[in-house]
Amino acid sequence: MIELRSSPHTVSRGLQTEMPDLVAALGRPDFPRRLFQAARKFTDCHSMTSFAFGAGRSPRLLFAENVGDVPVSRQIADKYMADYWRFDPANRAAPDVTRAACCRAMLIGADEIAHASYRAHCYAAVKLVNRLTIMHRAGDNVIRLNVYRGRGNRAFDGGIDAIAEAGDVLIALIARHDAWAAKADGGEDFEYLDRLRYLCPSMPRRQLEVCALIVRGFFSEAIALKLGISLNTVLTFRRRAYARLRISSQNELTRLVLS
Repeated sequence: MIELRSSPHTVSRGLQTEMPDLVAALGRPDFPRRLFQAARKFTDCHSMTSFAFGAGRSPRLLFAENVGDVPVSRQIADKYMADYWRFDPANRAAPDVTRAACCRAMLIGADEIAHASYRAHCYAAVKLVNRLTIMHRAGDNVIRLNVYRGRGNRAFDGGIDAIAEAGDVLIALIARHDAWAAKADGGEDFEYLDRLRYLCPSMPRRQLEVCALIVRGFFSEAIALKLGISLNTVLTFRRRAYARLRISSQNELTRLVLS
C-alpha cells in the first residue's frame, strides 16, 4: 500500500476545468457518471465506486460506475458490502481519518488483498490490477472514493496525483451530492430512505424508494405513477426488496422502518 499526497483544498489546473460541470451536476442522477468521466481523463481508470462508512455497520454504496454497459462495478460492490469490506487493507488507515478528520490517499495493489475470496471475486475475476482509495470524514460518516485500474488500462502514472491531491474536495462534492440527491428523490420520504439504507446498505435506490412509498401508504399503481415506472417493475422491486429485508408483507416493512 503506497501513501499518496493529499493537499487540503488543492485542485490541479487540469481538474479545475472539470469542476464547473461537477458542481452543476450535484444532486442529479448524472453526477456519478460525470465524476467517473473526469477521473478517466487523468487516469484511464476502468471503474469507480464510493461508499459511506458509519460506525458499527456495513458500508452504504453511494455509486458505482464502470466502462461499458454491463454494471460490473455495481455487482462487485454488492459482494464487497455483503462481507468483503471487512478485509479491505484500507481499513488500517480508517481510524486515523475518523479521529483527525484528515484526508488519506493510498494506492493498493490486488496482490495486497490477503483474503483469497475477496481478491478472487472483486479483482481477479474482473481483471482489476490496483486501485486508488481516497477517504475523508463527512459528518458522521467516512466516505471512500475508489478508482480502479484494469489489466488492459494504461498505468495510472502522473494523473493519479491530480485525483489524490484533490481528495478532500472530491469527497466534499460526493457528500453534498448524496445529501441533495436523497432529499430531491425522496422529499418527505427522506427519513424513511435513510432508515432503509441503515437496515440494508446494499439495497438499490429504486427499491429503497418503492419501500419508502409503501410505508407511506401508497398502492403499487400510485408508486408506478409517482416514480414513472411500470406496475410490473414496482412489483419486481418490492419482491426483491422484501427478499433482501427477509420479510413478506407491508406490515412487516412498516414495523421495521418505524420501530
